[in-house]
Amino acid sequence: MFLIILIKSLIIGGLVGVGVGAGAARMFHAPTTQGMGAFRTLGELNSCEGDPASHFSFGLGFFFNAWASSVAAGSFTQDVDHRIIPNWGAAALMLKNRNVGETLHDPKKMAISCGIIGMIVVAFLNLTASSVPEALQVTAVKVLVPAANLLVNTVMPVIFWLAAIDAGKNQASGRRFSAAPRS
Repeated sequence: MFLIILIKSLIIGGLVGVGVGAGAARMFHAPTTQGMGAFRTLGELNSCEGDPASHFSFGLGFFFNAWASSVAAGSFTQDVDHRIIPNWGAAALMLKNRNVGETLHDPKKMAISCGIIGMIVVAFLNLTASSVPEALQVTAVKVLVPAANLLVNTVMPVIFWLAAIDAGKNQASGRRFSAAPRS
C-alpha cells in the first residue's frame, strides 16, 4: 500500500506542481499572455520581493496547517497549491539567481521547479496521513486542526504585522533589503 500511495502521490504532485508553477509564472505576463494562476497567488509571490527565505518561510507557515488537515481530516487545503508549492518552487529557483525576470516570471523554470516541489510535498502529506491509525485521527482532528488554525489565524497575522512595521522602518531610514534589482 505504501508504494501505491507513493507512486500516485508523485504523479499527482508533479502534475499539480507543473500546472501551478507555469500558471503562476504566466500571471506575470498578463494581459499579453493568458495566465491560469490565482490573483492571490500572484500577490503573495510579489510580496516576497524575490527573496528565497521569504518565499520559503511564507510557504512554511501554511505547510503546518495543510499537514495538520491532511493528517487529521485526510484532505488537502487550498494552501498546498496556492501558497506552499509556488512559494517553495520560487525559493528553490532563487537560491542561485535572484533575478525574478529569469526565475519567477519564467513559466518553464517555474513549472519544473514547482513540479519537483509538488511531488515532494504531496508525497510527504499523503504518506504521513496514511500512516496515522484511524483511532488517532479522531484525536488529531480535536487537537491539530484547532492548533493549526490558531497558528494561521492569530500568530501569522501578528508576524506579518511586525514584518510590515519593520519594513516601514527600513524604508523610512533608506535601507533596502529587497532582492529585486535597483533601478
